[in-house]
Amino acid sequence: MSKRLTSHDIARLAGLSQSTVSRVLRKHPSVRPATRERVMAVIDKHEYLPSAAARLMKTNRSGTIAVVVENLANPLYPLLLQQLVDRLSQQGLRATVWELDGPMDEATTRSIAQSPVDGVIFATATDDTLPQLERIAADKPVILINRSVRTQAFDTVVSDNAAGGAAVARYFLSAGRRRLGLLSSRSPASTIREREEGFLAALAGQGAAQACTRGPLAFGAFSYDSGHRAIQALLAEDPAIDSVFCTNDIIAIGALDGARALGRRVPEDLWLVGYDDIPMARWDCIALSTVRQPLAEMSAAAVERLLARIADPSLAPRRWLLPNELLLRRTTN
Repeated sequence: MSKRLTSHDIARLAGLSQSTVSRVLRKHPSVRPATRERVMAVIDKHEYLPSAAARLMKTNRSGTIAVVVENLANPLYPLLLQQLVDRLSQQGLRATVWELDGPMDEATTRSIAQSPVDGVIFATATDDTLPQLERIAADKPVILINRSVRTQAFDTVVSDNAAGGAAVARYFLSAGRRRLGLLSSRSPASTIREREEGFLAALAGQGAAQACTRGPLAFGAFSYDSGHRAIQALLAEDPAIDSVFCTNDIIAIGALDGARALGRRVPEDLWLVGYDDIPMARWDCIALSTVRQPLAEMSAAAVERLLARIADPSLAPRRWLLPNELLLRRTTN
C-alpha cells in the first residue's frame, strides 16, 4: 500500500469495527488475543508505515506524553506548559494536554490511565488525588512537577517554596517593615502550604510572628477579584500594615489595585510581594516584586527523568528541589 494506513483502513481490512481496532492499538485489556492477532496480521501483511498507531504496536511507544495541568486561566500554567512542550519537542515527542478545573474524577483517571501515551507529567497533584495518581502510575510512568504529595512513591520536581516564602519574610524584616500581612488561600496545593509555612517560620525565627495578620481569602480563591477584596478587608482590620506577602501573583495584582482604590500608595505606604513571576508581573504598569520559580530548569529535569523512567521503570523515585529567586520591582523599595 502506498499510503499510510489509518485505524479505519485496518478495521476494513481486518473486518472489524474501528472502535475495536482502536482498543487493540491502545492495548485495552478487554481485547481478546485472537482479535489482537487479527489486527497484527493486517499490519504485517500490508507493511503498515510508521505512524503513531504503528509505533504503539511495534515498539509499545506512541511518542506522546500526557501533561496534566490546572485551570489554564492561571497564567502560571500556560508558562509551565510551554516549557514542557518545548522540552518534549526537543526529544522528538508530542504533548497531549489534560486541563483539570476541579477534582480529578474516576472517568478522567481512567481516561488518562488507558490513553495511548508513554508517560504522564502532573503539574497539579495534591494529597487528595493520591489514589488517582497511584491508579494511573499502575499503567503509566508518572512524574510530578511544581507540586508534591506526601509520599515518596513518585519522581518529583519542585522549587523550594518554603525557602521562597522565608526569603520574603527576611526581606521585609531587614528593611524595617514591622506590620506584615499574609494573603493566601487555604489550598490543598503543596506550593501554597509551603510558601505560607516558610514565611511564618522565618517570622517566628526573628521573633516577629505576632506582627503578621492573615487576610480573609476563601478556600481556593486565587483570583484578581479575591485579592482585590481581601486586601481591603485586611487593611480595614489592621490599617497599620505596611507590607503584604501574597502567595501567588494573581492575588497580588488584585491586592495592588485594591490597595490603590483605598488611597494607599504602593510602595510609599504599602509594600506588596507576590509569587511565581507570571508575565503580567513584569509589565511596567504593574512591576510586581515577586519570587520567580525556575520553570525552564524544572521542565528540563522532569522530561529527562520521565524519559529515564520510561526506559527503566525499576528506577527508585527521586525528588528534585530547585532554588527560587526573589525579584524586587516597584511594589517594594
